[in-house]
Amino acid sequence: MSIFDIGEAVDLLTVLDNREWRSRLQDKLKVTNSDKIVISAKLNIPGPIKNNDILQKVFMDGWQTFVAGLECNSQYEMLFAERVTGPEAFITVDSNLAAVKKTAILFEETYALGRLFDIDVMANGQTGYQLSREDLGFGPRLCLICGKPAKVCAKEQNHTLDEGYEVINQMYQGATSKELIFEKESQETVVNNALKGLLYEVSLNPKPGLVDPVSMGSHTDMNVFTFIDSSLSLKSYLDKAFKLGRNFEGSDLKLLFNALRAEGVLAEQTMFNATNNVNTHKGAIFSLGIWVTAIAYSTKDGSATMTEVRRVIQRMVEGLIEKDLASNRVATTAGEQQFQTYQLTGIRGEAVNGFPGVAEVAVPFLQATFGTMTQRLLDTLMKIAATLEDSTLIKRAKTPDVLAEMKEWTSIYFKLGGSHTEQGMKYLCDLDRLFIERNLSIGGSADTLILTIFIGQLTGLL
Repeated sequence: MSIFDIGEAVDLLTVLDNREWRSRLQDKLKVTNSDKIVISAKLNIPGPIKNNDILQKVFMDGWQTFVAGLECNSQYEMLFAERVTGPEAFITVDSNLAAVKKTAILFEETYALGRLFDIDVMANGQTGYQLSREDLGFGPRLCLICGKPAKVCAKEQNHTLDEGYEVINQMYQGATSKELIFEKESQETVVNNALKGLLYEVSLNPKPGLVDPVSMGSHTDMNVFTFIDSSLSLKSYLDKAFKLGRNFEGSDLKLLFNALRAEGVLAEQTMFNATNNVNTHKGAIFSLGIWVTAIAYSTKDGSATMTEVRRVIQRMVEGLIEKDLASNRVATTAGEQQFQTYQLTGIRGEAVNGFPGVAEVAVPFLQATFGTMTQRLLDTLMKIAATLEDSTLIKRAKTPDVLAEMKEWTSIYFKLGGSHTEQGMKYLCDLDRLFIERNLSIGGSADTLILTIFIGQLTGLL
């Protein structure tokens, strides 16, 4: 499939109108930030298809990487725009014009998809000016197809649109085909990283409706200390999960899962004993136990890829939906009730499919994040919340319609700059208060973040 198979086609007039819009916004930013550097970025995409989900992800991943590499005293304003002509971003920083321009050029030259970006760096002063590549000793931008100066090829129309699309598709495939590797690690290393997942998640704040060190969120029966006690109580279970995976012999991995599940039942009781019968980590006992077991099993003879670990998980839980969610069963959990009422498969569906929300959404997003640990994890949590059918959220809202609201809330958060802007953080705090008022919580997203942190710690992403 080509990147350009989907998307709204735009004509030349629309592109020219957008150029005028961009120029006016740049001028406004230069006037209102006269002593700052103004940076704007867009994608350089040929042809009529300039925006779709893939191109938006390419842009956001690259933009975050670029901003993380800026050396500046402070950031003053960050704006995002989703245009039919493609995503764009603007930021004003307190820095040196030549240093920022050099960072932009090096990003375009060294980042995997950097040559798809067009980054303008401007300063106002009394006259307003920019620096060219040549001013800093760099050569002109080169054509993606033949390596000659890009301006020459564009003027002479040396290449067809299909040739351009083919090269961009190849670049994209090359940049996204790298797969995470799990090395063979000791029981102590794997279990400690699993515990970090539990403890890092509850330490993070602010989170919409969730427990953190400064708030009980929407949960009146638990606090941060409850979660710490719960996390520590699960170490013995995680040790057993690792041993089950590392020592299992045989080909029927459903037997491995059955053994893990028996330990999980005991772990739930241990958790309830530690929390005075409060359910803090029942979902994590299920999902984190599966991942610890699968990784231990997959790496017993050496390293394993993410794909290999996910296949082990799928073999472990084969038939789980039919077994656990049969329509003639009496529904006792939120997941079972939501399957019977809305046909949502919840965490069991995630497991049966090898946890695509973790492996295909959360972990790749975490790889592209930047900033402090808090910033990276908050942004990743909100990305998870935007895409997950969160059973906790649905249960508290009493309708799956809340998922559309959640997607809108997260969209606003990221358009405001997420954890990297005052506006984004203020919005997240406001959202937390809204969740408390409406008794909402994204507990399922928190469980997915726990898995993501665990994987990030184990593979060096964090």
